[in-house]
Amino acid sequence: MPRKTTDSQPTPQQLTVLEALLSGSSVTDAAEAGAVDRSTVHRWLRSDYVFRAAYNRGLGDRRDAAQKRLIALADTAMGVVEHALKEGDARTAIAVLRGTGLLSGDLVFIGPGNPDAVAELALIDDALGSM
Repeated sequence: MPRKTTDSQPTPQQLTVLEALLSGSSVTDAAEAGAVDRSTVHRWLRSDYVFRAAYNRGLGDRRDAAQKRLIALADTAMGVVEHALKEGDARTAIAVLRGTGLLSGDLVFIGPGNPDAVAELALIDDALGSM
């Protein structure tokens, strides 16, 4: 039976399984870490809403952390690209042009310059992000 209450928290056993899953373990290995059968982990992922929500939050946290690390490396990457371009590396030049959308005509989206329009887009993004 699904646990649907918003005030519930994952059990200690579920937290062990979550930690293993979010660390990259397979369902089988995570189940072993939590001393449960792998079918239990699949059931939790499918129909235990408290467990699934905690798993989703963990995935989001991992994605956010990875994105922050990539942003921190962007200056270094730009320096490498700049050096390659100065050396006449055609492959890098083409990759840069593709990335900007200049070769395909698919320019990267730049948000509006009007604060009201920015606020409206933020509301839409928030509504879509909560779905």
